Amino acid sequence: MKTNILSHCLGSRRPLRLAGLFLAPVVLAAPSGPEPQVPEGGGAPGAFPNTSVSAVNVVARGSSVFNSSVEVTGFDGQGPIAWSCNRYNRGDFAMRLSPGDPAAALGNLNQGFIEFGDNSPGIAASQAWRPTPALGVIIPTARQNGPIDWGDGEGPFYPTVALSLSSSGPGYSMVDGSFGGGDVDVNTGRAGTHGSSPEANFSYSVAWFPYDQGWLAGDVAGPGSAGESAWRGANTHAAGLSAGLIRWPEFPPGSATYGGQAELRLPGVDSLEDGMLFTTSSDGSSDVNLVGVAPFEDGTGWLVTIREDSAIPDPFVEAVVGGDQSEFEFVYVPFDAVGLIGGHINGANGTKRKAAGEFTIARTTTGTYELTVPGKTASDGTLLLQAAAYEPGTFDPVATRAFLSYQFSNGKFVIQARKTVSDTNAELADVDFYVAWVDFAEPLAPPAGPRLRSLPAVVVSGEGIPAAEVAVAASTAAPELLVTYIDSQNQGGFIDPISQQFATSAMMGRFYDAITLEPTGEPFIIFGSDVGSLSRCDAKYNPVSGQYVVVSNARAYNSLGKDVMMVGLVNPAGAGGQTPLAKAWVHEPDSDESYDDVAVAVSAGNGNILVAGERKATGEGEGTVGALYSQTGTLLTPPHTRLDLLQAIGDEDDPDVLYDPVRDAFIYISNTDNSNGSTGTLSNRIVGSIVDTAPDGQGQLVVRTEQPLGDGLPEGRAEGHPSAVVNPFNGELITAYDAGNGTSMGDLSFTAIGDAPGYAFTMARPEVPYLDGADGNPFSHQHPQLAVDPVAGVFAVGMNARDSAVGLPMAYACLLLGPDGQPLPSQLGAPYFLADVPGGIDNGANYHAIRYSPTAGSFVVAFRGGNGVAYLTSFAVTSSHLGPVDAPGLSIAREGDSLVLTWPASATGFEIETSAMLVPADWQPAGLTPTVEGDFNRVTLTPAGAAGFYRLAHP
Repeated sequence: MKTNILSHCLGSRRPLRLAGLFLAPVVLAAPSGPEPQVPEGGGAPGAFPNTSVSAVNVVARGSSVFNSSVEVTGFDGQGPIAWSCNRYNRGDFAMRLSPGDPAAALGNLNQGFIEFGDNSPGIAASQAWRPTPALGVIIPTARQNGPIDWGDGEGPFYPTVALSLSSSGPGYSMVDGSFGGGDVDVNTGRAGTHGSSPEANFSYSVAWFPYDQGWLAGDVAGPGSAGESAWRGANTHAAGLSAGLIRWPEFPPGSATYGGQAELRLPGVDSLEDGMLFTTSSDGSSDVNLVGVAPFEDGTGWLVTIREDSAIPDPFVEAVVGGDQSEFEFVYVPFDAVGLIGGHINGANGTKRKAAGEFTIARTTTGTYELTVPGKTASDGTLLLQAAAYEPGTFDPVATRAFLSYQFSNGKFVIQARKTVSDTNAELADVDFYVAWVDFAEPLAPPAGPRLRSLPAVVVSGEGIPAAEVAVAASTAAPELLVTYIDSQNQGGFIDPISQQFATSAMMGRFYDAITLEPTGEPFIIFGSDVGSLSRCDAKYNPVSGQYVVVSNARAYNSLGKDVMMVGLVNPAGAGGQTPLAKAWVHEPDSDESYDDVAVAVSAGNGNILVAGERKATGEGEGTVGALYSQTGTLLTPPHTRLDLLQAIGDEDDPDVLYDPVRDAFIYISNTDNSNGSTGTLSNRIVGSIVDTAPDGQGQLVVRTEQPLGDGLPEGRAEGHPSAVVNPFNGELITAYDAGNGTSMGDLSFTAIGDAPGYAFTMARPEVPYLDGADGNPFSHQHPQLAVDPVAGVFAVGMNARDSAVGLPMAYACLLLGPDGQPLPSQLGAPYFLADVPGGIDNGANYHAIRYSPTAGSFVVAFRGGNGVAYLTSFAVTSSHLGPVDAPGLSIAREGDSLVLTWPASATGFEIETSAMLVPADWQPAGLTPTVEGDFNRVTLTPAGAAGFYRLAHP
């Protein structure tokens, strides 16, 4: 039995580093909620309700007098999270989640026919959380069939139900913990037009789907004036979905008006075969709106049509709501959801078109269906219902106008489908529909896969500033980010700190809080070009110096008109009152050949900096070179040493360099493309090599044998634009590369790296695709980027989604991998869409970048849109994908000039083993005897030499 491996770097004042990053698994749960701000006289709510689906059946009725009152007699079953209804009148019900005292929260119900409006914080029903579309969606269903007649002089009616995202009912905010009114009411209405009021009272059910549990859902705002899409508010959607997945076409076509008709697509989801879409209007009008959906015939998404429940058929014009009433909520329920009982039902005959779980259903007459869930009654759960078909006989395609309800009778759930035909009548009609059973004790859950939270994208460069390439670097010492972008016109009028001349193009930096994405300072210049333009950029954090390293390319810069590399060192924000820029310089200012693509890496062991870039090589087009600097910017090697050693005359481009903490070495990767007339032995293959972090005795850069990284299969398919990361869990090199320029395919390779000095590369396991499409389906992309979260055990592969042939937007997309580097399961058949990009992301390598911020626990992404604006966003993985741990954790810390290892004293029989390296490892007993201090074993090490690795072992 072994536990996690820790390393130290011994020597005077050298920083600690986890060279292997073999961390003990940490089980991550859904994020906890905010601390409730309990007002005087109030009480705290119950547990934060973001971990499970929960539903409730509300029994409501009207009296023989039609007024603003309603009788809520109670709940006919609820759970697994308790509910309350703390404010209600005719047609409006404030539903709340997880009251602190569920039994007492029922005390304001069963009060007879009244209007309950007490906002006191002392009401038990109000000592609960307000459901909010910032954390999840609720989907209501009418739980009483029509016609309903309370004998109040209004006559019979047919029930309709929707949501209002405003409420006078109080409760605790799920966003900030404050007490007050707001967020969600359930609106109950009646189909048709009724002069006295569109509102009505009847029984209904509500189901809550939290994003944190993994549900793909959201609250969609109505269209903008030109049909643009947006969410209802900040974070009112699941992470991994962007607003561009919803499209508002002109309706009627050619009318230049938008609203009432939307198209919703989920990346890689076949809307006919993969799952169901449940929706509700969230417009909030007392005149309830109805939402019908229809899966596209090619399975690429759903048509969503929104009508007022008073709308009746018109042979010439299909009446839909305007843009100002087009808000709706949705949740996607895949057919492989855990515990799903339900499916897509053929309305003509009641058969199951596609279904999961055990249930029976039969059509008994027009628009009427009987459903049975074995062993379940009305108080055991509730049904979700969604009309899902095209409306027949319309000039332009629209989704069905049908609406649904159900009630439990004689051991069966009787479902009705109706269509409004007049002001007072809604007739039964056959219609295809979705149905899902939500059990109170064991509700359905999303299928296995990562759980995410994300933050909306923020503008970095400022509107109107023509930003070019972008980069981002994350501090390991503080929750701080440095975002860099090229202001191609230097609109801020900055002076280049190197030449002291006005810069025509400026490399700009700005600091951000890695947790909130709030800026912590104003933009500042790092360096500029006063004779040409800047292009390409890269940025990394140096954990040894605590500074950031930034590189770029200056076009036609030197006296020979050659392109050169520029380098800058940036102090962290507020570093002892220092200015942000510590140092900036031109690398090889007198170069007689031009540089192009550039990259930088930093050693966490000694702080040395490797800069690499394409450099024109006489007679062969493009070569790649590297040079080593100290952490303070002193050149340690010749300014250009060839890195592309595998084929002397073959071009290599798109170079990248990274630090390998397992071997305390740099890794160089590139692709051979044989452009510019070169004829090397390799073409369009991924290659790489190990580069030492210190020069040799003669001051030369030590470049090891360059070797292929991709498998070259299938033969003839291009391998290009690589990005790589060292797997902290097994030491392998994971490389992502695309299949040529702008394709729908990309692969992951897994390379085992052998012992020094040869560092032989061998395939550790077969390659797998991270994107496996064709002809723009799901989208085309180029230049993947890689980063790793070593706590959750997740890798992120970021990419630019563009030129989709199936209607997906141009956006920043991301795929997640598990600790073995294999793609993780997902409800989507394509990468997550994190942020729309106006005009799309250009295909260049430096138009987007992804890093992991260990202090924020999230991936951060910088990208530049086609509108010339630089953006910043982030997302966190809130679930652990590490395997189970079978041994105690081993921790390391510095105390003065000593290192201290600790592990739980309860872990008996373990001893410390040590090895001088991880690859290959030679574990031997360290001969260290622990002392027991409190609940921990403790040993102290005295720094005396080179790096060492330690682990706990059980003989």
